[in-house]
Amino acid sequence: MADQRTNDKVLEGLSDSQRQSLHEFSQVTNANLDLAVRVLASRQWNTQQAIQMYYEPGYADALQKTDDAQEAEKDESEGLRRRGVEASGSGRDTQSNVRGAESSGHNAEGGSRRKPEDSASRRPQFAITPLLVWPFVLMLRLAMLAASTLLRILGIQRIASSGVPNQTTITNDFEHYFEAHYGLEHPPFFHGTLADARTAALRDQKYIVMVLWSKEHDDADVFGRALAHPDVVACLTQPQFIVWAGDLTQLDAYAAASDSGATHFPSISVLGPRAASAGLPTRLELVARMRNGPQTANAMAQSLVSFVTRVVASRDSMTRAMQREQDERDAERRLRAQQNAAYEASLARDQERDREQREQSARAREQEIKAREEEIKAKEEQDAEERRRREEQAVDEQRTQWRWAKLAQIHKENATELASADAAKLSLRLENGRRIVHSFARDSTMQRVFDFVETRDVADEWATKGVTPYGSDLAQITAPAGYTHTYEFALVSQFPRVVFDDRRATLHNALSACGLWPSAVLIAEPLFEPED
Repeated sequence: MADQRTNDKVLEGLSDSQRQSLHEFSQVTNANLDLAVRVLASRQWNTQQAIQMYYEPGYADALQKTDDAQEAEKDESEGLRRRGVEASGSGRDTQSNVRGAESSGHNAEGGSRRKPEDSASRRPQFAITPLLVWPFVLMLRLAMLAASTLLRILGIQRIASSGVPNQTTITNDFEHYFEAHYGLEHPPFFHGTLADARTAALRDQKYIVMVLWSKEHDDADVFGRALAHPDVVACLTQPQFIVWAGDLTQLDAYAAASDSGATHFPSISVLGPRAASAGLPTRLELVARMRNGPQTANAMAQSLVSFVTRVVASRDSMTRAMQREQDERDAERRLRAQQNAAYEASLARDQERDREQREQSARAREQEIKAREEEIKAKEEQDAEERRRREEQAVDEQRTQWRWAKLAQIHKENATELASADAAKLSLRLENGRRIVHSFARDSTMQRVFDFVETRDVADEWATKGVTPYGSDLAQITAPAGYTHTYEFALVSQFPRVVFDDRRATLHNALSACGLWPSAVLIAEPLFEPED
């Protein structure tokens, strides 16, 4: 009961993650609670490192001795401190008594003097035991330091020379050696550490047949031939067995031998699942260990087959019960997995349906927004086209009015041009191909010729109808206010090629400059390509 209360107190001081690490460590090593906590604490609760260090030769014992030495040193220091305090307190009391006796002999409240027997009883008691023990403690610590340093140096040299082999490599080497000496027929050796074999055995509810041997043992040859016996191979090849073989020169096998308590080698032990208690997981335990004696390979093989068969038969009912429990747990786990899968599938369908509805609603909103935007854009384009048409219509009306006003001005100036004797005779070819011959006064400007060509359309309408869009009185038509006319053609001469673009120049100067005075042929060329 006291141990149980101590264990409960230790577990209460651990966190959830530390309890999980403690559970995994204990499942692999089967160590007691106090030692497991110490090893894990020394490796900062790293489970893998703690397991490796636990199987280091002498690590657990060294850890236990270190903790005991620390406790002893702590108790010794505490005893010395208490004795020093008592000695100093006794000295102070003695001095105060002497001073009190010399001065007054009484205290301030009229108390009596301190008795000499009290100071004598408080004198420090010097023990001789710590003086005799500390040299041995010092020598022990120095020896432990030297041993750890030597082991560390040897380990570094070994790692530098050959590297750190893993258990798979060790098993492969063991298997190659076995096949080279005893043939290719042998039990299927497990490739991995003993911890891996334990995990696989717990997972699949199997037995571990643990083979521990070394080539240096006297019975190694007989043992090897017994393992290669057809009956042994047929027995251990059954699916309920995991055969783990370890070379005792390696760390993992040496630790397994220490844990299982094997003292005679080669050794065969059977590890099997232990029935789980309420709330605790299934663990492996040592079921039985075969005790070997001097015998032949055939006899050892028959003994081995009989041993394994007997062990399995003795635990068959419990194994079947555990297997049923495992099957029930697996079935329950599969049922939960199926239920979870069905729930997740249903949830995924609902989420997919919601996603499709959201996407459909989003597409509908996008289409509605797009249709509204297109409608607004079409209305804006229609309004812009209407404004452009009205503006063009207004420009056309202003241009037409300006042409009629220019035609009225030309009619006024025609009488003067016809009366002038010194006039230029121009043959004008319009943009529509029509040719007109007209006389212009000598001092007329090129602007006058441009205006004449620009007003030919309205001049033909006036000559045909005798009426304008603004009434029958041509002289009353005036140019629109603020309108600036743009000429969309240029007057050019082909021979020589001359472009008359200075409308302020007089007709005489413009034609004389290129030798065309007093007659010339001018062509009205459009400045822009006509639109289709």
